[in-house]
Amino acid sequence: MNHRTIAAIVCTNILIIACSYQVSPKPTEQLAYVAGSLDFRNVVFSNVFIIAVDGKRLKFWQNKVAVPPGSHRFTVGYRYRDPGDHPTQKTTIAFTAVAGENYRLEYYYGEILVRNMDNYKIVAQQRLP
Repeated sequence: MNHRTIAAIVCTNILIIACSYQVSPKPTEQLAYVAGSLDFRNVVFSNVFIIAVDGKRLKFWQNKVAVPPGSHRFTVGYRYRDPGDHPTQKTTIAFTAVAGENYRLEYYYGEILVRNMDNYKIVAQQRLP
């Protein structure tokens, strides 16, 4: 992967994260925010993106959502590249969001994690097949 490809991937992800989708018209302190991720760890590139929240499909450019507090089910796509070059896959993960918290969906060695970005704790994880 050359530097132009990496720059294009990073710029695309920044654009995707910048376009958010608000599920309900509540004041911002009453919502929780969940974002997908783009990571580079060692030689492995991974990308987790949100496809749907509670069965409601997002637009293809949306990768960050504002949700009311409570339990939510996320359908996510994930892709990781290593010497085996794996294709995009899909899975679901559910967790309970707390108002005012920020969460990030991450791929980490065969699992999808939901990490609270305010205290960096893992609040949910889904083992992948």
